[in-house]
Amino acid sequence: MAETTNLELASAIADNLMARIEARFTVQPTLTLDQAATSLGLSVDKVRQLCTSGEIPHIRVDKFYRIKPADVNAYLERNYHHRKRN
Repeated sequence: MAETTNLELASAIADNLMARIEARFTVQPTLTLDQAATSLGLSVDKVRQLCTSGEIPHIRVDKFYRIKPADVNAYLERNYHHRKRN
């Protein structure tokens, strides 16, 4: 009986380790400039300016920009203004 418990524990540990390893090698989804511009309702040139100015984090692969959806959402949150009521 203790042998079965040890085997179950070892199996659970192995499953946990595999999940952690797989998570490290999972590619995060990214948006193109065009996709980010569409989601923000802006021009591609404006989104490119926001990237190059550092307002939206991005990665460049050659001439191609890639932006994490979470970074687009963070930009929106930082720039969202609530109207104050008097």
